[in-house]
Amino acid sequence: MQSFLHLPIKNSDFGNILHITDTHLFANDNNQLLGVDSNASFLSVIDEIKSLKKQYDLIVATGDFVQDGSKEAYSLFAKQIQKLNTPCVWLAGNHDNYAYMQIIFKDYQLAENKVVLLGDNWLLILLNSQVVGQAYGYLSDLELAFLRKTLENYNDRYALVFLHHHAIESGCHWLDQHILKNSDQLKNIIQNYPKISGVGWGHIHQNQMHSWYGCKAFSTPSTCVQFKQASYEFNLSVEAPGWREIKLGKDGEIQTDVFRINSNQFQPDLSQNGY
Repeated sequence: MQSFLHLPIKNSDFGNILHITDTHLFANDNNQLLGVDSNASFLSVIDEIKSLKKQYDLIVATGDFVQDGSKEAYSLFAKQIQKLNTPCVWLAGNHDNYAYMQIIFKDYQLAENKVVLLGDNWLLILLNSQVVGQAYGYLSDLELAFLRKTLENYNDRYALVFLHHHAIESGCHWLDQHILKNSDQLKNIIQNYPKISGVGWGHIHQNQMHSWYGCKAFSTPSTCVQFKQASYEFNLSVEAPGWREIKLGKDGEIQTDVFRINSNQFQPDLSQNGY
């Protein structure tokens, strides 16, 4: 069931969002994704965020929570994210088992809220771009209709939209085979709803920022391994695990920065040619 969350903002000047994505967790510690212990790197991200002692109004987690498809890995995510003592909303990525997510996250009070009303000025909408059994993304007619209806219902608010798959080509040929296949339909909605101030996604394990038909469009680094930018074929980056902070102003302005853990201990196996 689609539900919504209404949250006050802690700072009267702006809403503060923490964007986390592509954790790729395992049921058992010490398993690795492309040479990176993704459980350990996720814990390091959580610990570093906690050490910064910033206040967030909301955490948005945009998919690919687990690598091994296990219920235990979803439980690990939920247990660790609760350490931040902040409401968390989520959506599915191409690696995810949506049924497991619904059951397990509900047990940890991570409700499936696809709509968030933040303060008096902002609307956040979470879309499901997952195509079961495929790496690419697609927004169904129902999902697009949901987006339009929600924008119309709250047309007095500025909007920030999240999904898992990238809607703009990344500049990496191998990744762009797994893009959102009907991004033109999303583009048309953005063109018709000027109060959409931003669109965010994960999936490409990179920090990118675009200007897209009047709104900011961005991707956020993974909490584990990163993919090298501007690579025609599969290639890994030595950049550290990271996250994104998004500040939402009363006038629809979005300010956003990417942060990475200080440690360089999570280095990938650069000899890998795919996963």
